[in-house]
Amino acid sequence: MKKILAIMSMAAVSAMAITASRVGPVSTYGELKANGGKLSGSCPEYANKAVQVKGMSLFWSSGNTYSTDFYSEKGINRLVDDMGVEVVRFALGAADEKFNSSGRSYTTGGEGFQKALLKNVVNAAVDKDIYVIIDWHIESSTGFTDDAVKFFEYAAQEYGKYNNVIFEIWNEPTGDMGTVKSHADAVIPVIRKYSDNLILVGSPGWSSQPDACANAGISDKNYGCTLHFYAATHYMGDGGYNKAAETAMGKGVPVFATEWGTVNANGDGQPDENSSNKWVEWMAQKGVSWTNWNASAMDETSAAFSSAVFENGFSYTNSGKYVKSKLGGATYKDCGLQNGSAEEESGFSTGVANGATTSILDDMEDGNRYGYLGGAWAAVEDQENGGKSSISNDVIKDDFGNSTYQVVYPVSGDSKNTSKYMAALKDVKIGKGTLDYGPYIKMFLTLLKEEKKDSPKAYADFSKCSTIKYKYKGASHNFAIETTDVTDYNYHRVNKDASEGWKEVEITTDMLKQETWGDDSRSKPINMAHATRLSWEIKGLEKVPDDMNQPKYPYLYIDDVKCDGLSFTAVSGGAGDTPKSSSSVGGKSSSSVAPGGKSSSSVAPGGKSSSSVAPTVSSSSVAPVITDIKVIDDFEDGDEVASTTGTWYAYTDKEPGGLSKISNVYDNTLGGYVVVFPGTADAANGTKGFAALTEIEWNQGTYKEAPFVALGLNTHADTSKGVDLSACSALSYRYRGSAHTFKVQDGQVADYAYHQINFEDALEWTTVVASWDDIAQPSWGEPVDLNKKNIKKFAWEVIGYKNIEYQPTINFLFVDDFKCVDASVGVRMARKSAGQLKLSVNGSTLNVTTAAAARIQVFDMQGNMVMNRLESAAGNHQVSLEGMNRGNYVVRVKTVKAAQTARISIR
Repeated sequence: MKKILAIMSMAAVSAMAITASRVGPVSTYGELKANGGKLSGSCPEYANKAVQVKGMSLFWSSGNTYSTDFYSEKGINRLVDDMGVEVVRFALGAADEKFNSSGRSYTTGGEGFQKALLKNVVNAAVDKDIYVIIDWHIESSTGFTDDAVKFFEYAAQEYGKYNNVIFEIWNEPTGDMGTVKSHADAVIPVIRKYSDNLILVGSPGWSSQPDACANAGISDKNYGCTLHFYAATHYMGDGGYNKAAETAMGKGVPVFATEWGTVNANGDGQPDENSSNKWVEWMAQKGVSWTNWNASAMDETSAAFSSAVFENGFSYTNSGKYVKSKLGGATYKDCGLQNGSAEEESGFSTGVANGATTSILDDMEDGNRYGYLGGAWAAVEDQENGGKSSISNDVIKDDFGNSTYQVVYPVSGDSKNTSKYMAALKDVKIGKGTLDYGPYIKMFLTLLKEEKKDSPKAYADFSKCSTIKYKYKGASHNFAIETTDVTDYNYHRVNKDASEGWKEVEITTDMLKQETWGDDSRSKPINMAHATRLSWEIKGLEKVPDDMNQPKYPYLYIDDVKCDGLSFTAVSGGAGDTPKSSSSVGGKSSSSVAPGGKSSSSVAPGGKSSSSVAPTVSSSSVAPVITDIKVIDDFEDGDEVASTTGTWYAYTDKEPGGLSKISNVYDNTLGGYVVVFPGTADAANGTKGFAALTEIEWNQGTYKEAPFVALGLNTHADTSKGVDLSACSALSYRYRGSAHTFKVQDGQVADYAYHQINFEDALEWTTVVASWDDIAQPSWGEPVDLNKKNIKKFAWEVIGYKNIEYQPTINFLFVDDFKCVDASVGVRMARKSAGQLKLSVNGSTLNVTTAAAARIQVFDMQGNMVMNRLESAAGNHQVSLEGMNRGNYVVRVKTVKAAQTARISIR
């Protein structure tokens, strides 16, 4: 193994030390060198031998999350560990050619975004001891040369001393070779100011003419030419691509196939294995190194992966399976070359004395929940927003008397961590519930003491912080610096991959980037002077099954949080609030497994359960105050026609190519599926009829998005007309069965981003009330105000998962009593559960009896939360209502296994 010291740019003031975590190709071959038409290494054994390295090219870095998710430490780690790559290509989106990516492409406002991706990928490649190609990725007759000069000077100064790094200065020129040479003559000298590493040059015809490149008169001692081809379009010998490469090599210039595909040149079609085999064999014979296009889950068949879910490994496309079979199997040994100079810290902090000068924000050694700047540790989960993520951390009172989670715990049973205390999230479980974004658990350290609840002050001196360092063990997580500039939670962050052992990380501010959603602040660099908190977030992906969203390790431990460049006087409070010990901290977390090691399965009447995971009861149930304004349909007449004269129907994803199914009878007379069933079909309902989808089965087929089936209702027989529901404050219905998305359409939305709300699986008949405020468009759509005076359609969509083979936990959906209502309380109420909870009011005291820890919430009649507290143990709890205005309120009490809602009056 060897140690790496990143060469810092003029803007940076702190060096960053990285130790390769394994011996790989870079330790074995050294820096790649042009050597008489072949590539050799700088390690003595390979100084005159041909070296071939193989790997993957990432998709455009200006693409969407199905591309950029792979531009991460986790993505690079999986490419090495799961696929066996020796080289990865960073395809930097230089200009806004392919995507509506303003704010992401380098030349259209995304310079900071691209540099953050680049630093994360290069650091990860160095850590895994593989090569990384920094590619100026454009398809153009112009090279955007001025911008390229600026970028490559930065990249060479920052990374040019790594043996790992290769520079590709123009992906695919479409003009003449003279223009390419002029571009090269401008870019190569700025690279050579800082680095002697290999430089790759493109050629006309989308880099299909390496012979022209070799004949262009490029003056450099260590350059090669690129070759791009697609096996299903470009056959060996047909277009002379291989002959052009052999000509270049014959002139003493090596060729590197930095982009080749198994499919057609447009990225579609199925892999041509016969042609691909011939190309792979030719490259092996000629010593041509290669990176296959492409490592992403984008919507083209050249993509290697069918899903961007890769916490625990990849799911491969046909192309990905083929390419994986051609990778891996090499053996490596460290030749002993130094790859830069070395710096490394070791050991754990043993504490900071009160009043001492330090840059350590907290090492937790004083045993309390406060950092040395005075701010406190805490944790939050997504349950208040509809999620079901959880931790087993103890519940304590914060400085304001409110319940919060304990975060600082003793280290126990961990021989590698020699300190006494650390921060921890324990027994992490991710559950999406009704969230329409990714579920999460987060712990954070407030930099300064809060003046009031949830209002931490910014720490202006944090502008002097150049590098954040901390040690961690456990789950993959997003580290973020939260600032007052960001109001939509899209904080600047970087993802760190899961680690079974303790790992020290260094994060410079230019590694932090915002995600692609949110307001315009995502295009702005972080202002460290406005920093309020540091946070560590374990986050699942949206629209992914819970069992695929669980972290590889169900815990996250943090220690020794430090900020280079910062110097302050420590405030150490001693062990005044020494945390409780826990057997799970420092060792393995415990988990609950049903007898026999399997989860229980519930088969609901009316259909088969297709999953071994037991569904949870919906947290939405009967609202306390509902006045019916209009009964849209209660199905008591047993027909398919609603009271609005509209008709019920069902549909699937068949039209766009999906193969999802329901077992409802298709009636030619109706011209559609029979969806209204007699009440006797489900005795638990107790009414004369209801609408239903039965025996739901998801199958994406050739559809490009998530598979689905749905109930639909046209509000009027004439579908060009709508119904005026502006007198309603909410919509209400009862349902039983699958989790679903309820959608409302007024005919204005053109991009399918309909106003909607999510509801969970429900084993019992459950009433839900959705106010107009609850029904909102997804974040990706073009915003349109819902016209409540002209509602044309409703839908209840049971939606699967894109590129993930999965079936619904409950494979049916029953709907009844659909109404337009006046709901004076905009609170989704929890289902009552007998025997677990008891509520009563005595004067100004609310008495709550629980069989477990419980959350107690009080809402006014407009749905505003006026009290929110957590009782950490079972028992009789007395909650004072003193100071609350006279009137009616709603109380909601929830435990892990039960929930109850009641209406109370204060006289």
